[in-house]
Amino acid sequence: MHDREGSFPFENFAELREAGFYGLTVPQRYGGAEAPLAVYLGVLEELARGDGSTALAFMMHLKTFGQEREAPSYPERWFAHLCEGAVQRGELVNTVATEEGLGSPSGGGVPETVARREGDGWVLEGRKTFTTLAPVLHHFIVLARIEDGRSGDWPRIGNFLVCRGEPGLRIVETWDALGMRATGSHDVVLEGVRLPADRLLNEREAGSPDPRAGAGLAWFALGLCAVTIGVASAARDYAVGFARERTPNGLRPIRELPGVRSKVARMDLLLQRSRALMTDAERAWTGQTSEGMPPIDRVAVAKVETLNASIEAVELAMRVVGGVSLQRSRPLERYFRDVRAPLHNPPLEDRALEQLARRALDGAFEPPRAAE
Repeated sequence: MHDREGSFPFENFAELREAGFYGLTVPQRYGGAEAPLAVYLGVLEELARGDGSTALAFMMHLKTFGQEREAPSYPERWFAHLCEGAVQRGELVNTVATEEGLGSPSGGGVPETVARREGDGWVLEGRKTFTTLAPVLHHFIVLARIEDGRSGDWPRIGNFLVCRGEPGLRIVETWDALGMRATGSHDVVLEGVRLPADRLLNEREAGSPDPRAGAGLAWFALGLCAVTIGVASAARDYAVGFARERTPNGLRPIRELPGVRSKVARMDLLLQRSRALMTDAERAWTGQTSEGMPPIDRVAVAKVETLNASIEAVELAMRVVGGVSLQRSRPLERYFRDVRAPLHNPPLEDRALEQLARRALDGAFEPPRAAE
């Protein structure tokens, strides 16, 4: 229903809150479970088996605490506020960075949303897109260009904490997408939103690395891996159930057909490989293994390969089920759309491949030694 209507699954988030999942990645010192990266990934995969939109949207909340635990960049006072809000008051948070004309901030992109210094505080003006969880967000961490009279070679950008109900904050229900239709990723308009001076959480020059370093990428990209694996696994399970039961014209079930059997085997191969890559990147990132590629490169490999493999697995599931897989009464067409959504989330494939090429071709190189 939510996919068909593009509506938000409030009931799913009510159940997640009731079960205590809002604090899954919140540090224990603030009452959370402080789940490690591996548990976070497992939870997202299971959620995505049931509903990709819910899993992807909830990921945006959970990764905020995971990456901040690992690479603190917010004032402790405000991080405590976000943590206690999640655990005690059932409040959700997400970063609000994307704009229609904005490229990557790490690549030098500068937001059109501006934070101007006025008196003892800030005034925010701008419009943000892809604000996932917009119908239920309480905290909006808004990326904006800083204008405070200071000069420099590069514009400065910063993250500002805006709370739901602040005068001038407005949500415009624009989300009507091909996939992940129930994430509530609407636009947010900021019209003269006035904030105290201490709502600036962190700042940097445009084009410089994010203060959270690779932690933000790891929790985000591997979370996407888990979500896409979950969606593809649901498609695989549906196709397997269909193949075991489908018996055309009273003949033998299609599970006995060689073509069907090879497709199902291929799906399992793709999913097993994807989980292995995701787990390898998680273990490398958390210091459980050190051999091979650097951890940040393994994260990039996992995201690219998992996404492509999951897309292929869903397409194979549709081939097994046949023409009826296109019917909206069956879930496969939703899986087909949802599994593609992370194509447009970082790290994008071209950037990930350039990251790997840069490591191989532009750094120090030791030629292989001849065999003795």
